[in-house]
Amino acid sequence: RFAPGQFVWLNLGHSPFSLTEHPFSISSAPAGLPRIAFTIKESGDFTNRIGEIAVGTRAYLDGPHGNFTLAGRAAKGIVCIAGGVGFAPIMSILRQLKAERSPLPVRLIYGNRIEGQILYRDEIEAFRETLDFGVHYVLSEPPTGWTGLAGELTPDVIGKCLDAIGEGEWLFFVCGPPPMMNSVERALLARGIPQSRIISERFRYD
Repeated sequence: RFAPGQFVWLNLGHSPFSLTEHPFSISSAPAGLPRIAFTIKESGDFTNRIGEIAVGTRAYLDGPHGNFTLAGRAAKGIVCIAGGVGFAPIMSILRQLKAERSPLPVRLIYGNRIEGQILYRDEIEAFRETLDFGVHYVLSEPPTGWTGLAGELTPDVIGKCLDAIGEGEWLFFVCGPPPMMNSVERALLARGIPQSRIISERFRYD
């Protein structure tokens, strides 16, 4: 059992008592259990080899851990702000909201370097069919003809995404590389959003 947005320590192919384990956010939703899924970017010593692991290899999960969840928090709306692979726990939250047919308005601000890095784009667009949902894709290196927002997740870009909503009593979930998270949190605080309504969780991706 887990809450959407939580992570586990993943141990692949080792003894359950081994210290060889890595933290990964769950990208599937509790509604999808017993299936559980992760979205893992090849970016470190372990993740660069994960594609070589044979189907059927035994995996051990230690968890769930983390407080990057809606559990126990009241909100009139939800804004999810993700950068790169930090989208994984946010996808878990969005999938569960869809499964529950949540009436809350939900907005996604999703930053990447190039368009090809946007994960689950078709599924994201399909959220509109079930949820009161809107999305802003932001690319730091947009292709010719790109009609979305361009640049980093700066205060100016964040402002363009948020100006159309009433931010009172909304919750803001922020996940991505630490520099991006620091910048976004400063931008939200500068807009007068209380720290208590900004939910983030930091760990080193590997």
